[in-house]
Amino acid sequence: MKRPHSMWQGDVMTGTRLADGTLLYQCTIEDDYSRSYAGDIQPRKDARIVVRALIDAILRWKSIPTCFHYDNGGEAKCSLVQTFIRNVAQKCNQTITFIPTQLYHPQGNGKKERAHKDDRRDFWRKNRSKDIKYIQKKFESYLKWRNEKKGHFALKGKPSMTRLQENKKPPRRFTRKQLENLAKVKIAERIVKPLGVVYLLNKIYHVDPKLEGQKVELWETLHGLEVHKEEKIFHLITEYWKKVNDLKS
Repeated sequence: MKRPHSMWQGDVMTGTRLADGTLLYQCTIEDDYSRSYAGDIQPRKDARIVVRALIDAILRWKSIPTCFHYDNGGEAKCSLVQTFIRNVAQKCNQTITFIPTQLYHPQGNGKKERAHKDDRRDFWRKNRSKDIKYIQKKFESYLKWRNEKKGHFALKGKPSMTRLQENKKPPRRFTRKQLENLAKVKIAERIVKPLGVVYLLNKIYHVDPKLEGQKVELWETLHGLEVHKEEKIFHLITEYWKKVNDLKS
C-alpha cells in the first residue's frame, strides 16, 4: 500500500507467563505503509484484545484504515470485532474492508510474522517482570520507541513516524469511551426464568428477578454481557467473558 492507513495488519502472539501460570497475549496493529505500531497486551485471546488493539491504533494515529488484514483467527472474525469495525466506519462515513489471511497461505501475513520476531527480540526477551500492569506500561514505552526511534530496513533505516507524516486522510477524533461504546453487539434474546435466571451457551446467568417472564436482549460488550429491555440497560454480567473462555478451554 502506497499511503499511510490504506491497510492495517493485525495478529496475536504469545508473550510470557505470569507467576500464577497465566499466559499473556500481545495483539498488534501495524500500518502496512509506514510500519507504525499499536497494540495491547491481555491475559485472554478473545475478541476484546483485538478491539482494544484497534482502539489503541485509532487513538494513537487519529485515523482509520481503508482495509484491515488479520490472521485467520476466530478472535477477529467474531461478531463483536466485525460490528466494531462497521460501527467505526459508519461514524466516519467510510467503509473498512476486512481481509482475513487465506487458509493454508500463511505467507499472506508475512510482515506481521517478521514484526513478531522483532517483538520477541526487542521486548519479550528483555522483559523479566511477572506483573501484568508493569508489562503493559513497558509495552507502551516499547511502542513509542518502535515508532519514533527504531529504523526499518524497508524505510531505508528511518523510523515509521517519518512515513506517517505523509498521511493525507482527515483526522478521526474519538475518545476511548466513545470507541468502547461502539464495541457492542446483540447476540441473543431470552425469556427470564424464575429467580432471574437466563441461559446462554449452556451457562446460567443471573439478572434482576423482577424481570422474570419478560423478554430481554443480551448484548456482548468489552466489559461483559449487557441485559437490555426496551433500549435500557438493566444489568451488566461482568463474569460473562470468564465463562466464555472457560467454555473454550
